[in-house]
Amino acid sequence: MTFEGIRFRNLIQSVFPFFVVFGALFLLIWPTVEGIVSRWFKFDESYSHGLLLLLVSAVLIVRTVKREAPTPGFYPLWLVPFALALIAYGLGDILRVQALQQLMVIPLFLGALAILLGWGQVKAFILPVGLLFFTVPIWDFLSWPLQLITVEIDQLLLGLFDIEFEVEGVFVYLIGVGAFEVAHGCSGLRYLLVGQSLASLYGELNFRRLQSRVLFFLIAVLFALMANWIRVFVIIYMGYETDMQTSLIEDHDSFGWWVFAATLVPLFFIGRKLEMTKAEQDTTPEPVRSAYATKSSRHTIWTGVLVTSVLPILLLVILPSSSGEIKPSPDSFELSLNTERYGPLFENRLNGWKPQVRNPDLVYVQTMYDIGSVTGSSGPAQRLYVGVYSYEYQRHRAELIQYFNRIYDGDEWLPERFFEVISPSGVRLQGVTLRSMSSREHVHLAYGYYVAGLWETDQWRAKFAQILSFFSPRTDASLIIFGAACDDCDGESAVQELVSDVMPPIVSQVDGHFQE
Repeated sequence: MTFEGIRFRNLIQSVFPFFVVFGALFLLIWPTVEGIVSRWFKFDESYSHGLLLLLVSAVLIVRTVKREAPTPGFYPLWLVPFALALIAYGLGDILRVQALQQLMVIPLFLGALAILLGWGQVKAFILPVGLLFFTVPIWDFLSWPLQLITVEIDQLLLGLFDIEFEVEGVFVYLIGVGAFEVAHGCSGLRYLLVGQSLASLYGELNFRRLQSRVLFFLIAVLFALMANWIRVFVIIYMGYETDMQTSLIEDHDSFGWWVFAATLVPLFFIGRKLEMTKAEQDTTPEPVRSAYATKSSRHTIWTGVLVTSVLPILLLVILPSSSGEIKPSPDSFELSLNTERYGPLFENRLNGWKPQVRNPDLVYVQTMYDIGSVTGSSGPAQRLYVGVYSYEYQRHRAELIQYFNRIYDGDEWLPERFFEVISPSGVRLQGVTLRSMSSREHVHLAYGYYVAGLWETDQWRAKFAQILSFFSPRTDASLIIFGAACDDCDGESAVQELVSDVMPPIVSQVDGHFQE
């Protein structure tokens, strides 16, 4: 056998155990990985850097393998954290908490590596593999706090100028000029993720000490947030100065990346300064690799491979199916209202508005008017809306709280005011007034999430209620929403009156359907 043939055979023998283990792991986590990768292809969102970072991670892994020449073995102690990560992943599947499953993907990969390499060798792979953590779409949880922080910072900056403005939630109202919403895309999340990725990569390539890496990472986070604060402030200020005619309002994404790029100049200057410190220039040799690796027999290695591979496959077998059947079109919810008071309008929208709800099992939508409000030959002064969107049980791509379900389309509607509506039974509903960005018409809404008999107005609490419903005899979850549109009336009062009259019989009929 030639020397090249021997080397190739040794290479296959070294990497084959990893292929077996990761192949078994992929059988379990593939649906989650597929969901993560699908977000990378949404190029107008915060995770469009995922494909590039995957390539960077692969290059760093190959670089680490060449430098460290890892020797596979079996380190059974690492089966404990690996098993715990599998349990957490399984709980996320059972309870339909996709974020928990996504959170476990990187720990599962590193845990499998640790079983075959041990801590001494696997620590060199933590950053090359962990870099992908910045592409996992669990960072959306930070969006709302980042929006609020951005509003507070820009409120402080606007206060330094002679500008009349008011702030309500994430809305900045320029008196007599217009309004800005610091929406999800203005949170700065995309700059934060890219900044963290660049800082981690720079630290891996240029720093020897952990302290330098951590310091540079924290500075990068601050600069990324500052870039977004500056971007939003400049757009608001230019909107004020130009009476909302500035092109920055339309080109805010491109402008934001230019601002972010400008913050990289001082960031990398600081990085260079850190590289030149005495501690970083210390050339004390690192311990040799042989101090980390232990020689293991082929029998021992394949015992570890077998045990590590069986665990995810066993979990895959015992987990209930999370796919479920998705109906090609939802069934009609047979509900009824007071026909003596309300007359039907034959449309499924209210002034062009309707909620975005994906794959519901049952739907009831009724647009109507109050018969008593019609006088003479004039048409109805108010148009009313009642919608019930229900899921019989929660499953992948058919659950109440998911990315694609929204009360309104943010590209078409702008929330102007939030309020609270209280039902006759004391249930509190979230109220919002929306303005169409095309027709300038308004709709007034009140909505709540009705999960297994529990009412919530916050999405996170509704998601938690879905978890609790796993232990309840009821598995249903519904979005129940009421709306009113009128030209010259108090919209909030109209919604309150509609909720007081219609909500009790609607909820009673929903309960009757799912408690049968």
